[in-house]
Amino acid sequence: MKLRRNKSEDDSDQQKQQRKKPKGLQVDKFEVSDNTVKFYVAKGLAKKQWIVVQEIPILEIEHVESLDNELSVTCKGVTDSFFTREKTDSFSKLVEQINGILEDQRKTVETNDKTALRRSELLGAINASISIVDLSFDVLIGLQDKRINWQEIEASSKGFGDNLNFIGQTLPPLNLNFSKIAPAVKTQMPNEASKEAFNILKATYEYFEGLNPDEDIKENRPNFQTAKTVISAYFLLNDLLLGKLVGDKETGTEINAFETTLKDLADANFIVDIDGLRSNIDKISLGVDNQSIVEDSRAIFKEQLKQL
Repeated sequence: MKLRRNKSEDDSDQQKQQRKKPKGLQVDKFEVSDNTVKFYVAKGLAKKQWIVVQEIPILEIEHVESLDNELSVTCKGVTDSFFTREKTDSFSKLVEQINGILEDQRKTVETNDKTALRRSELLGAINASISIVDLSFDVLIGLQDKRINWQEIEASSKGFGDNLNFIGQTLPPLNLNFSKIAPAVKTQMPNEASKEAFNILKATYEYFEGLNPDEDIKENRPNFQTAKTVISAYFLLNDLLLGKLVGDKETGTEINAFETTLKDLADANFIVDIDGLRSNIDKISLGVDNQSIVEDSRAIFKEQLKQL
């Protein structure tokens, strides 16, 4: 006896068949080449000729997923669908490959962004510190005169401005307290003014010495070691200038240390004309205004900061 199917059952079967029917472009082969996924169909006699029917740059893919023999790819807000004749999960390895490439790209972008940010912040810390070193040594240099020009020293102390609070995303904060140096200068107390200038220099130097090498991006330029060496060299330069200004004749050790430090910076493209700088420093003589020589010597060094 043959049972009659009602209309609702027929409609349900028809809907199931429609749901099972794959949508999109039928392809016979696919591959990844040069970060592009290519889809092929077989054409010609015996279907021996492979024709590319669509190419999608993988780095532009926003989402990809597969189910059985169907694949959907979303790129620039548009979703394309593909299917194969096989009823197997033939697209699963392709999805894994695409997602792997996208993850590698994400990590690369993240690393590049962090590297660029680290470079920017490290240069910012170096440049800010160089200015602080100048002002601190200007105070110390002014205090060496037999007749101290307190107006000039006060002008230098005012250059510090507010406390320095440098806060980076990839660097520890650099906090320098300038609140005590202006009052020491204002009261014209040489020992106190000298002490506060040294304290600022010490805090600046210790910041760079304290950068953790385990957190460094060594392939970056500048990196922590480069920054430490730059600051160390600039301290040595200003110490040499100060020594010459007070008539210190025993500067051979300092000059050798300074030249060695500059040579260490050559790999970071920080190349200073050592002979020219030494000649400039040798022009300093007692009893005359040497400020222009000091500024020229510093300028020779600072010019190379642009190459970092």
